[in-house]
Amino acid sequence: MNRIPFTLPDVGLRELRGMVYIDEGFLVLRLKDALLGILDEEKRRIEIEPGALEELRVEWRLFKDRLILQPRSTTLLDTIPGEHRVAVELRVWRKYRVDLMQLVEEYKALV
Repeated sequence: MNRIPFTLPDVGLRELRGMVYIDEGFLVLRLKDALLGILDEEKRRIEIEPGALEELRVEWRLFKDRLILQPRSTTLLDTIPGEHRVAVELRVWRKYRVDLMQLVEEYKALV
């Protein structure tokens, strides 16, 4: 599976970027959290097991699509940096739309 780059809304001066992909039956988020995008860099790997998400869908936008991850439990929302009330919106450039659709199909096949 291809690794799809994404961004999350900035938290103050911290930029949140990463890659999303499926690896060994898990939906994997690799996050890079850095001050002004270059300083004080922190990396994380979050593995989401099949069935942990209530919904995984793509919303099409003009420039950046949204990959929406709505978990069954709020503990996943606490794991991902930023403020997320009900779901996490990964912003992905439109040129990765086909890869996003394949990712969603492959995840749904795991569940």
